Amino acid sequence: MREQLRQLMHRDPFLPFRVVLTSGKEYEVVNPDLVALGESEITIYVPKSDRWVMLRLNQVASLESAQPA
Repeated sequence: MREQLRQLMHRDPFLPFRVVLTSGKEYEVVNPDLVALGESEITIYVPKSDRWVMLRLNQVASLESAQPA
């Protein structure tokens, strides 16, 4: 999962994507500069706010394109 996240973050051109957790909760990544990837966690910053969420990589169920099909 870590390598898939890294690939999505560094895709050129960047395309927004969603991080879907095992709980069903989703977080949209709209800018690669608003994501920090660690060894066992990912931090997603909410644009134009002071909010952020830190997730453990083992909580991530899937990664989905945020673009309409």
